[in-house]
Amino acid sequence: MNSQRLDKIKKYLKVKTAELIETDQLNQNGVDALNCSLDLQLDRANVSRDLNTLWKNGDAIKIQGKPVYYLDYAMLTQHYPDCFFPSVVGKDENFNNYLSQKAAVQSANDDEEILDSLDEIIGATGSLSEAVLNAKSAVSYPPYGIPCLIHGPNGVGKTSFSYHMVNYARKKRNDPKMPVMTVYCQNYQDDPSLFMQALNGSEKKAGLKGNDSIFKLCENGVVILEQIQFLPFSCQNALASIINAASFHNILQSAATPLTTMIIATTDCDEQDERISPLSTSFPIHLQIKDIESRGIYEKIELILDLFRLEAKHIHTDIAVHKDIIALLAAKKFPGNLNQMRNEIQICCSKAYLENPGNKFRKVYVTYQALSIDLLSQSEANSKVNSIAISLLSCIESDYAQFNADGTSQSAAIFKNAPNKFNEHRLNQFVNELNIDVGELDNMENYVRENISVLKDCPPPQLDAIKKSINPYVYQLTLAKLSQRPFFSKLKKNVQLLYGILLHISNYLKRAHEETSSASQPQSITSQFYPNEYLLAKDIYQSLAQVYNFEVVEREIDFLCSYLVIATQWADHVNIAILLICHGDSVASQYVDYIKRTIEGNYILDCIDYNETMQLNDCLELASIKANQINQGAGVLVLTDIEPLTSIGSYIQKNLHIPCRTISNVSLNMLIHFVEASMSAYNNLDTVSNEIKMPEPSSNPTGKHINNFIDQIKDKVISKTVAFIDVDKAVSVLDICFRKTLQDLHIPYTDVLAVKYLCHCTNMLERVIRNETWGFQKINTFSNENYNLMHIVEHRLEYAADTFGVNIPSNEIAYVVQIFLLEK
Repeated sequence: MNSQRLDKIKKYLKVKTAELIETDQLNQNGVDALNCSLDLQLDRANVSRDLNTLWKNGDAIKIQGKPVYYLDYAMLTQHYPDCFFPSVVGKDENFNNYLSQKAAVQSANDDEEILDSLDEIIGATGSLSEAVLNAKSAVSYPPYGIPCLIHGPNGVGKTSFSYHMVNYARKKRNDPKMPVMTVYCQNYQDDPSLFMQALNGSEKKAGLKGNDSIFKLCENGVVILEQIQFLPFSCQNALASIINAASFHNILQSAATPLTTMIIATTDCDEQDERISPLSTSFPIHLQIKDIESRGIYEKIELILDLFRLEAKHIHTDIAVHKDIIALLAAKKFPGNLNQMRNEIQICCSKAYLENPGNKFRKVYVTYQALSIDLLSQSEANSKVNSIAISLLSCIESDYAQFNADGTSQSAAIFKNAPNKFNEHRLNQFVNELNIDVGELDNMENYVRENISVLKDCPPPQLDAIKKSINPYVYQLTLAKLSQRPFFSKLKKNVQLLYGILLHISNYLKRAHEETSSASQPQSITSQFYPNEYLLAKDIYQSLAQVYNFEVVEREIDFLCSYLVIATQWADHVNIAILLICHGDSVASQYVDYIKRTIEGNYILDCIDYNETMQLNDCLELASIKANQINQGAGVLVLTDIEPLTSIGSYIQKNLHIPCRTISNVSLNMLIHFVEASMSAYNNLDTVSNEIKMPEPSSNPTGKHINNFIDQIKDKVISKTVAFIDVDKAVSVLDICFRKTLQDLHIPYTDVLAVKYLCHCTNMLERVIRNETWGFQKINTFSNENYNLMHIVEHRLEYAADTFGVNIPSNEIAYVVQIFLLEK
């Protein structure tokens, strides 16, 4: 490397960066290789290489795009000492956001001083809501607060909660210097006299100075007693006496001294445990902190994200964690609670940190390679929790949750605020959708079905919010009319299904007086087909018209009638029963176990394992018994694999007269589909077995996603360079990998790049299958220099590796990386 040329380019970069700072033109600007080579009269390739060297050494930051820009890191930090600058700025990122970071941090700090620290605890509005409320009450109670006992399993965060209470007390009393003392009771379990001296003080002895009581030292403050279960009963009784009397006997004073200190104690024991029985009842307020497995999956993910955020701040390094990793952590049981979870996360981060290149702009990517064996060996039993976690994490758009070295995380903030935004958005969206003019509806029936489907699964908080938007008179009148008609008795028990139409009527009444009815209204389209529902709908609207003085519109009656018809279908619905019969000792049983773990609902599902010891007559008899047991009146759908089981459905129908349909060649994907379809009120036995199309497996992409140009390359070039691999399958799979890689790298698609990638990777897959992979000189150096790019390419090729059942080595990954390096 030419050191003189490098120094020359470095000085040029420093000068140009200073100019851009002075003229306030840093956003999407900087030094590129072409202009630098022209100004310094150097070879462009050498300049590009040296600028990249400066970036790797930490002397410059890179701004992705075309062209790639560079800025001098020292000059930026000199002018903006309180700002954090990443090593790489994304193509579409606004650089000014990093310059305004100081103001944002100051604002956040100001907010932290104003915000109630207890309200910021994860779970403050969830599992810890009662504890937080009681803690606030205890701290706020005059004049010095109420003694509190915080109890819960080891590692749940009791100490942290106590310090949040201290912060709240300081803000509440407007005293940031309020004294606080922590006493670790375990230190006194073998010497009770020392603890008594801490409570009452000690006299001056020869050569020793007397000490004041901890309550004297913490006047108008807080004393935290950690793990009181270690205190001997004599000490517990003494402390209980102090709490009950609200005074203590300071050995340095003759009279009793009023207690002006709030006492907070923590323990791993249950509040009824005999080890703390002398003391437990003396604390008026008990605050329970639950173990993390009892706090729900959402709070558990919040805790995981927060621990990664703190880890990034602790090591002063950006951390990116794939959402699949977070889901795995959420599915794992942590008996040691937060302590064990923190240890697991630190192990992951330390392994990932070890794999990073050695420059000061490290960014740690936590992937499967960084996980412990314990995490990777989780069984299928955790698949349900894993899938729920992945679903919840979908609010984070990127595949990776990002945690910044300064302790901030937009990903964690998005996840934390997602429930409020989602609930508000979903409720507003639903309320707005019901506030429509029925005359504008193209398909009234489909519209009603969609709304009832939402209401059917709507959680109680949203139902309550929707109910509050309904006119009370409309609600009461409708219930009264339903009660008068026995035909709708089941619907009255499921009145939440009617919230949609009641909300619509409430909105309609607000604008009914503004609408003018035409002289010749169209005739009803529902009165002849659904007479009971039509008469009820007409009665409701006529009663409302008398009170609100408007003219009834026939189409509104039809709309209410349609809603009543479909809501009644749901109320009267009986699910189709499913009987699964498969060859083997446990194939059918394992399928059913998987369904019960992963799908919630009131589906009816049973199975028979047709093994070698079972005769066909026995199987027919058992199938008849089970079909009779599970049939609720909607019939039985018999799912089988191969002959001779495919005729069992006909046997059951002929002998028991139970409606049956048979589907053969069953798979897990089919079973999932039919279980979900069986719970819909819009399906019957015939529609489920004959009309519903099975979804195409997502793992088998077809050539329809590949453009004509790639089809030509596949036929004219790729097929002639390989020996045995399925070219259609390889190209279709690799095309998905290619497009995902382009998205991650923010590189636009070009046919030239597609040809390079697809041709090379198709041949690479064949080499890997043959176990004839290419070597790559200085692979470790190359991997360290291009760590981020290696990771992205390898991650996106995992789909191809899984499809063909191979493991692509890093040597081959490096050759693929070179394809994209030319585009950088």
